Amino acid sequence: MGDAGRACPVSRIAVIGAGPVGISCAKYLLAEKAFATIDIYEQRDRVGGIWNLSAPERSKRIPIPQIDPRYGQKQTRHRHENGGAEDGHGSSEFSESLEFESPLYDYLETNIPKQLMAFSDKPFPEEEPLFPSHQAVLKYLEEYADEVRGLIRFNTAVENVRPVRDQENGSEKWDLTAQNVLSREIVRSVYDAVVVANGHYTVPYVPAIKGVADWHSSYPTAIIHSKAYRRPEDFRDKKVIVIGNSASGLDIAAQIGKYCRKPVLLSSRSVSAFGTLPGGGYREDVDEVVEFLSPKQGESRAVRFKSGRIEKDIDAVVFATGYFYSYPFLSGVLPPLVTDGFRTRGTYQHLFSIDHPTLAFPVINLKVIPFPLSQNQAAVLARVWSNRLDLPSPAEMRDWERDTVRRKGDGKYFHVQKFPEDAAQINELYAWALQAKRKDGLENDGAGKLGTRWDQKRVWMRSKFPEIKAAYVKRGEARLRVKTIEELGFDFDQWREQVEDKDLEMFQRALC
Repeated sequence: MGDAGRACPVSRIAVIGAGPVGISCAKYLLAEKAFATIDIYEQRDRVGGIWNLSAPERSKRIPIPQIDPRYGQKQTRHRHENGGAEDGHGSSEFSESLEFESPLYDYLETNIPKQLMAFSDKPFPEEEPLFPSHQAVLKYLEEYADEVRGLIRFNTAVENVRPVRDQENGSEKWDLTAQNVLSREIVRSVYDAVVVANGHYTVPYVPAIKGVADWHSSYPTAIIHSKAYRRPEDFRDKKVIVIGNSASGLDIAAQIGKYCRKPVLLSSRSVSAFGTLPGGGYREDVDEVVEFLSPKQGESRAVRFKSGRIEKDIDAVVFATGYFYSYPFLSGVLPPLVTDGFRTRGTYQHLFSIDHPTLAFPVINLKVIPFPLSQNQAAVLARVWSNRLDLPSPAEMRDWERDTVRRKGDGKYFHVQKFPEDAAQINELYAWALQAKRKDGLENDGAGKLGTRWDQKRVWMRSKFPEIKAAYVKRGEARLRVKTIEELGFDFDQWREQVEDKDLEMFQRALC
């Protein structure tokens, strides 16, 4: 691949996770008609990944603060280099792993319009609301997975994936060890390539704000991470702070605000990339919490904001502060893929491992539209692994990573793709896949299975979706009858007639 030399032919591929990203990748690998084996490992008993609602039993018990990217996983996988021997730790803890607990909550609706969220080859049903429920998304994914369902090993949790050298040709392969969570049977196979599609909503991050540990010790049930949130009714008549104003923080605050003591306080450092959903008079936006005041000093459930404001008698705090990147089954890969947990290290184009180009990490980006992004990334990796498309040299890939660090920093913003970067990423991947050599027998006249290219209307819709969501929420219960953005007054053709050319620059950058 590039100056690194063309890899030995990839024949056997493992996909870790049967959520939307894993299913999407498997479909593109299958369409490439180049691989003898595609095995999908899914630790649950159905497809859908995080879209499978589950009880947050263990998520309620995380330490506060929680700043360990390896939390909850040190005891779960120890059957590694010794050929699969058990060292007395891991298997009994599978049922308690944070990996089995979804961050979904009871009344969650998507924050992306269904026309933008959908896979390019499967629209959401016309009868579904503009922003479908999580139940509707799960049903959609069940249908989308039909083509590859026979490739899935359900109830099988991957314990360890380690690189090994092929004795005959020296190529890198992957020794994968997994366990059936029901029978405890150990499964072991060697693959030529691995797709890591386990998601990044497993290990919660709760920052070490001054005084939060003592506060939590004094009021052990008052603080939770959003992963443990399920129902707004649990906060009835309580005084509540929600910390974090990304998509989940905004939505959770809007839900809790209808039940708690008014208003719910939404604390954040900056303006949300998802706009400001209407609070309906239930919400007050406040600045950053900088201190949890010590109960030992006579303060009663009090916090201090950066402005100096103090709020007392707080009954509940919900941290919607995100998650660490975590790959416990790849702990033996060097150099380490995870250090502080705020990004995946050593990646090219947020997709390929630079040191191990037969290891891929689709949809590790944040602030993106995940379903179409997964398709376009899958189209690229399928072509690279079938040798129809080359990667740059390792030196060029490292230059890309260094340049991204210079622009975005070496931490939590590395994988963030705020609009219009996310739209540009989708179209750049689409163009990259089109560069592949054609092959007889593949669809699209030998080009192979294609993803999606966003036209100006989709880029425009992406730019408007926070406003669209806000208009949707304002409809109250009547929102469920809204099926299109036009019903909310968003008309692309009318906008295009009125917009000035100078205002199109952002859209042109995404369309290039």
